[in-house]
Amino acid sequence: MGKTDNGIGPVSQPAYRLPERGPRPDLPLYERLIDNGIAAADSQGTIVDHITARRLAIWLAARPQEQDFARGLVRFVQTGAVSHELKTQLRRHARSGTFPDQAEAARLLTYCINRGTELGPIGENFAAACDQLDRADAMLARLHDRARHGRAVPEQAWPETDGARITALARRDPETQTVILVLDAATADTAMFAIAAHADEREAHVREVERFGQDLPAGSYGRRNRQAIAAREARVASRLRAVEHAYRMANERDAAPSPPDAPAFHPPEHVPDREIELE
Repeated sequence: MGKTDNGIGPVSQPAYRLPERGPRPDLPLYERLIDNGIAAADSQGTIVDHITARRLAIWLAARPQEQDFARGLVRFVQTGAVSHELKTQLRRHARSGTFPDQAEAARLLTYCINRGTELGPIGENFAAACDQLDRADAMLARLHDRARHGRAVPEQAWPETDGARITALARRDPETQTVILVLDAATADTAMFAIAAHADEREAHVREVERFGQDLPAGSYGRRNRQAIAAREARVASRLRAVEHAYRMANERDAAPSPPDAPAFHPPEHVPDREIELE
């Protein structure tokens, strides 16, 4: 994608900034992350995902824009909501050859159109969750750069002399009560195995407690106590299974083969008039 250029024009809306806590990607790093997201979408012949679309909006909002356009971009960055004004401005930028951000606007416009009528906010914590992913990707990018340039990464070594090195980094954000973990593949597989085994134990305990509680008198303290224990164990097991599921989905996405002759996806230069009429 094109490099950031401040250009000429009034800045009527302050650029969106990520929270100060944790490493904050700068615009050149955002450009790199956006390029990665676009390449992943093109390899599968689809549009960019929510994360890449938000990064495109952040990149666009960091440039001098008209007030309505800037407001729509910032609202999307904060909530994921796509306003009619945002689509109108993106269409303007995408169809005109006078805007230096034409390619980025066209890509984001294609994403917005693909959402159809589901243009409202994306979840309650959309911005906070995306900020955490941005920080995690920034950490991974910096680790990759250090490894590529032959600089040592702060990690321990396996006891075996020929074993792979361990990467285990963590960062906690007290404001959002979230934690970022960066693990090498072998360590992640080991951790997921332990998580799945612990989830099995918790679920077995739930079944055992529920079976025992059924023999106790209805409404008795013992039965209520067993029900409370089972509910607590089930909540813990659900959290463990959620981590296991997220990790499995990430692996399946990476392993999914792309069609060998699939053409690269390119946003159309002209959006059909029918889409405008539907609005």
